[in-house]
Amino acid sequence: MSTTSDLTVAMQYSCSERHAVLMRFITDSFFNRGPDISFLSAFPAEHEFLFPPLTYLQPTGRTQRVQVDGTVFDVIDVKPNL
Repeated sequence: MSTTSDLTVAMQYSCSERHAVLMRFITDSFFNRGPDISFLSAFPAEHEFLFPPLTYLQPTGRTQRVQVDGTVFDVIDVKPNL
């Protein structure tokens, strides 16, 4: 599972014409975060992080709706369990 720490990049990849969904990862320590692979990427400006297969994303119940330039983003907070 590929993720980014750059909100602009996440918005570009998730953007649809009117409505998009983003998942915000909430982590307690670096043990719950995927490694930064920007130095290996063909696009290092994307600030890419990887998570292993079968990483379970537990919803926290917190959501937020944000509107940017006419596009609505539903932001769902999740906790990764490796």
